[in-house]
Amino acid sequence: MWEPKFALVLLVHCCPQLLKGCQEWGWEMKLIKVLSVCALFLFFASYAWCDCVRGHWPIEGIYQTTNGTILSGRASEAWCTVASPGVPGNTENAMSWNGATLGTQWKVWGQAIDATGAVLVGSHVDQYGNGYNDYSTSYVGGQFWLSKNHLWGDGTTDYTGTLTSYHVSSEVSLFGGQIVGVTSNVHFTGVFAGCPNCKLDYVITNAMLAWMPGWGAQLLSYPPFLCGAALGELYDVCCIRAQISCTPVPVEESTWGTIKVLYR
Repeated sequence: MWEPKFALVLLVHCCPQLLKGCQEWGWEMKLIKVLSVCALFLFFASYAWCDCVRGHWPIEGIYQTTNGTILSGRASEAWCTVASPGVPGNTENAMSWNGATLGTQWKVWGQAIDATGAVLVGSHVDQYGNGYNDYSTSYVGGQFWLSKNHLWGDGTTDYTGTLTSYHVSSEVSLFGGQIVGVTSNVHFTGVFAGCPNCKLDYVITNAMLAWMPGWGAQLLSYPPFLCGAALGELYDVCCIRAQISCTPVPVEESTWGTIKVLYR
């Protein structure tokens, strides 16, 4: 004969906490009550884990271009509103570059300069317009994509996520009042979609201006300008260092007692 306790044993075979909690109610309780309450407990107990288990965790670690564990890349910054660098709304689009193809390993795109725009934080320019200006620029928004086939993946599903911060410090070199070079230090963070306990703790990289309007023919094999812009800047991205980590969220013992009170 199929008894409630047999169903309960099957349900909690891999969960001793559930077994202990259900025993407190006695084996004679109705099957529907046992199953519904224990199933509800399973839902809450696994809430912090379920998305990551179903979606799979990225492999934690530090990835660097210096040891070949992550590709360098290329980027564009579209002039979305005004044909000028450093303007609010200008939007970046960055992709890995393996020497032949863009975006086979990673992509970061959609981050736009915030309403403040590029802030001048230092300057040393002589009377002839020669020297440099230093700028600090914060961005909002943005997404990332990581290939399932790289060292951080398990070969089943690509990883996606959103940026939680993005900041660029740039030195703009001037000669005769004209921009002749830009070197930038980039720092950003992010969180993985469907797995909020897995994060890009930091990504640090350098970017160097490769082309802008007035520098001859536009270079090929760079990420396209976003926001429908026809003009912008193109950058080479190098010297990446990125850390991925996942922090499990433990289930509190009080969870069972809370649900049990609701169903007495």
